[in-house]
Amino acid sequence: MNQVLCRRGVRALVAVLVLALSVSGAYGLDDQEQADLDKAQTAVKNAEADLKAARGSAGTAENPAKGSRAKLTAMRLDSADKRLGEASDLLAKLPADDDEVKAVQAKYDAAAKGVAEVRAILNPEAADQKDAADASDETGGEDAPAGASPAQAAPKLDYKQEKLLKDAGWYVRETDNYAGSASAVVARLDAEGSKPVHSEVRAALETVATGWKKHALAVGYIEQLPAGHPQVQPTADEVKRGGELLGALESRLKAVDVELAKLTGMEHYPDFENDFALLRDFTGRYYSFQLVSQQPEKLAQVVSEDGQVLAEVKRIAQTYLPLVEQRTDEGGQIEKQFGHFQSQRNAFSGALIEYKQQLPAAFEADIKEATDLADQGVAEQKPLFFGKDSGIEQRLGWAEQKLLVLQAFSEEEAKPYVERIEAVRGQIRERAKALESQIIAGNTLPPDEFTGGDRDEVVRYAKDAWAKEQPDAEVLMERIPSQAWTRDTRWQWSNGAFYKIDTSKLQVQLIVKHDDKLAVSRPINIYKNHLKGDTVTAFPMDEIDDELRPQRFMLLEKVE
Repeated sequence: MNQVLCRRGVRALVAVLVLALSVSGAYGLDDQEQADLDKAQTAVKNAEADLKAARGSAGTAENPAKGSRAKLTAMRLDSADKRLGEASDLLAKLPADDDEVKAVQAKYDAAAKGVAEVRAILNPEAADQKDAADASDETGGEDAPAGASPAQAAPKLDYKQEKLLKDAGWYVRETDNYAGSASAVVARLDAEGSKPVHSEVRAALETVATGWKKHALAVGYIEQLPAGHPQVQPTADEVKRGGELLGALESRLKAVDVELAKLTGMEHYPDFENDFALLRDFTGRYYSFQLVSQQPEKLAQVVSEDGQVLAEVKRIAQTYLPLVEQRTDEGGQIEKQFGHFQSQRNAFSGALIEYKQQLPAAFEADIKEATDLADQGVAEQKPLFFGKDSGIEQRLGWAEQKLLVLQAFSEEEAKPYVERIEAVRGQIRERAKALESQIIAGNTLPPDEFTGGDRDEVVRYAKDAWAKEQPDAEVLMERIPSQAWTRDTRWQWSNGAFYKIDTSKLQVQLIVKHDDKLAVSRPINIYKNHLKGDTVTAFPMDEIDDELRPQRFMLLEKVE
């Protein structure tokens, strides 16, 4: 009895174990099922991506997308449907009660519901009709017509046609690749908060154009194959779909391109060349403090106009910001030049601060040296110390150059220095009076170095200009110290704006009879305006009643 019970107990235990093993096997997937599930999961993920892009371009029920945007949304929904169809076929093969399968199925259901919701936004009536049709399919629709299937009736393609079909399929995939790249751009355009970039849109249009070339090749191969053939039709449908997608993408991108062209079209920026030249000039002003500081007039201009320069740079930056944001070639030029300007001005400003601190002491040093030389010249009876090219004049000139920069910083702060140098010049003139006759006796004719072919014309302008001051002037000689014209091209602030200056300057010194013993040098500045047809103007440095220093006079006997 115990042995029987024991055998029965063993058999029962074995049965339980077998049942348990068979039940546990129902919750595990074999290798093929796992591969199908992975494919289904990938298809659902791709469908979710299409759905997300479609939501971005669909609009709302109150304001649905229209035109190319609506067409592109529909194409995205069709792509999602296709991927969901692939997933559905794979899921149908798998055990529905498996946990992993359930998870993918839930995502599939959510995506399918989302597709229906977006379709309802685009066309509520069509969505209702589709729901009705789906319901009819579930309850049993009309039977398919009897007869042989197309596959049974159509002849098999020959090897040449197989090759044409294969080539068509290749170019369909090529078309899809280019369309996919353009679709990614459009998806970014449709994303919430996105800012379209013109260069990206133009690049996407070029991508679509390449896609059209691949599509045309696919069409060419398909057209050589029998229409409606069951082997051909799926590829033909793909060719058609590819063309529709390219068309929708192109239409959408062109619409964006037209809007962005309103921001980037250079016809909207008629002053670009002028403003870019101005920005480049501003950058050059701050190129090297060491070089600019050796040209006091230029340094004074840089200092005095710095505030206006910053205001203009800000205006230029704001004006062309759309071009910078849209990454156009012109925007890139502005952005690069703006970076140069900032870098150079920052370095220049640091050196300028230190220079300004040293300027008053340097000014005083020049004044002291000039007065010390004047004292020495009087004490030692040396008239050459007071000549026009003397050390006194040189140092007073240095002080006046520094004064220009001080005035550029602040006219009010520079006022004591203006008064200081005027007082010193008065003191030196008084000291020079004791040696006046000796100074005049030592003066010589200014150099005459000019070799330009327009000398006669220049001299005529100078004489005409001085004749307005002194109609009865007896001009004994003309001297032009410079070898050539000096050209000055720059932008200058005047009357609330920067204006370009492009002039050349030359000084003519007319030697005019003063009395029976003396002649006097009358400097006339000649300017040629290259922006106004090289028109010439002449301006005397003196007025007839001005008190002149002895350095300007010379003995008549030296005028030959």
